Amino acid sequence: MIWTMSTEKGFASLLVMIFLSLPVVFAGEIAAQAPARLEKRTFLDCYQKVLGHYPALRKRYEQIDEAKANRNLAIADLFPKVRGVFGMETSDDPVFVFGSLLRQQSFAEQNFELNSLNSPRHRTNYHFGIEGDMLLFDSFNTISKIRSARRLVKSADLEADFTEMEAAIMTLESYLGILLAKELYRVAVEVKDASDKDLQQAKDLNDKGMILGADFYAAKVTAAGLEREVNRLRALLKSSRMLMNILMGEDPELIWDAVGKFPDAIQEKGALQEWLAQAYQKRLDLAAVDQILEAQRIESLRQKTSFLPKFYGFGSLDENSHDWHTGGQDFSVGVKGTMDFFDPTYLGRVKGAGAKYKELKAERDTLRDEIAQGLIHELTRYETVTLDAPVMKAASADAKQASELTAKLYQEGRKSIADLLEMRRGYFETEAGYESLLLALELEYAKLLFLSGQLNEDGIHQVNTRLKD
Repeated sequence: MIWTMSTEKGFASLLVMIFLSLPVVFAGEIAAQAPARLEKRTFLDCYQKVLGHYPALRKRYEQIDEAKANRNLAIADLFPKVRGVFGMETSDDPVFVFGSLLRQQSFAEQNFELNSLNSPRHRTNYHFGIEGDMLLFDSFNTISKIRSARRLVKSADLEADFTEMEAAIMTLESYLGILLAKELYRVAVEVKDASDKDLQQAKDLNDKGMILGADFYAAKVTAAGLEREVNRLRALLKSSRMLMNILMGEDPELIWDAVGKFPDAIQEKGALQEWLAQAYQKRLDLAAVDQILEAQRIESLRQKTSFLPKFYGFGSLDENSHDWHTGGQDFSVGVKGTMDFFDPTYLGRVKGAGAKYKELKAERDTLRDEIAQGLIHELTRYETVTLDAPVMKAASADAKQASELTAKLYQEGRKSIADLLEMRRGYFETEAGYESLLLALELEYAKLLFLSGQLNEDGIHQVNTRLKD
């Protein structure tokens, strides 16, 4: 499976839908529990659990076993095949009776009489035996099948490794969503608590007629919006955790605490050509297609040479009896060869194998183009985020400073309660925008690693370390 823009948009749409539409029935979530009572999980912990459950990965493992079984079947053609045989036949055909008497070592002088030869009595022959045959040489036809099958095993193994990378990027996206919801919920609660204190003070002043009622009620509207944000973020935190639980194959209602925070350090963007070079060298799904392509090339050559001679050795050990007590034994060994002088299926098989090879080459070229397109899109997004992040960081600091100064001015009576709560809401929205950019910094860079085939075990540990620092 390839991580495409449509996959990304679908996942993003799901998060947006949950963010906007989940009811506040989750308001009673046990987020208020003391964090020390909750199980702590890192990104790496979640990734290991996802690997153990991920259905697509289990499917890949079964495909590896299937490819190995097909390889073993191809190798088995090199070994002798031995069969036990049994037969019973009754006939008065002169040739059959004559031959059966000889095989049973029961031929007597009276059997030479013309009447016995021309019109014998019926006779029964019980035949037991062991026979076998073995390939001696088939113009490398079987060897080619084995070589092709081995490449298909390698391809299946590479696809499984690539699916593990795919599981990593899905786990990271879900885990970062939890960290974002957790941080935004914390900021929203902080802003709401401060606003509630300001609003309670304003209520006392309003009751005494010391402030304008219009300002007070305008501030209540703003406070209601902040409370809705808290409720929505609480629901988002729970739903994000539930999505991760589903990825890990656990109870969706299981509650645990995600460990980590978004780092401020921006990673080096790198040049497009460097990312492309890494991708063409390390993308495991591309390497898997290369193995399939090579297997099909071998198969195409095998079909072209399938008319060449084939030689087999054979042998048998037989016993023939008329009465189950007496009889004769004989053996035979030999070599036989075959060669197709005319096979009406030959041209069809050759053309079909050639067409399949060209089809796979086109698929490989398509995949290379998709890799390049994906890297270009992600690199553009990452570059944009790296430019926006410092701007939003400064804006967030400015918004916090403005909120604190407005609070002082409000205490001095130089700003209204409506102005203060509006400024607090502005601070929350700016901080939320900055935290979302920090998520994008980590996720977009991880996608660059994924698209370039570098989200391997080392890359996953690096991501985990960055989130823990």
